[in-house]
Amino acid sequence: KINGIVLLSLNESEIQNFGIKSIEELDSFIDLLKQLQKNDNHSNQNKQNKSTIIIPGPSALPEDLTCPLSNKLMIDPVIAQDGNTYERKAIEEWFKNGNNTSPITGEQIETFLIPNKLVKNQCEKW
Repeated sequence: KINGIVLLSLNESEIQNFGIKSIEELDSFIDLLKQLQKNDNHSNQNKQNKSTIIIPGPSALPEDLTCPLSNKLMIDPVIAQDGNTYERKAIEEWFKNGNNTSPITGEQIETFLIPNKLVKNQCEKW
């Protein structure tokens, strides 16, 4: 369930978590919300239920596009020395916290990171 006020404050990435990938889908989503609100206003439901809309959860993120540290869709994917791809902010935070090992293999690694353009393009398409 999501409160209507909360819905209005969602940012772009939070909207994408609902599986909305394009302006057209967003327009359809808004139209659906307006229709639900209109139907709700005409119903005899109590006041508490009027501001609540049930929205299906997000579709599962593909594992290849999900950061193993944050478990979120990557926006700025980078390859670490262990050969794995991470969200830049997440792996940088890992290193900042004093870790000098791979979060996956446990092997000692350098902090040098390489942008992963292929995964970034896939994430943007998804």
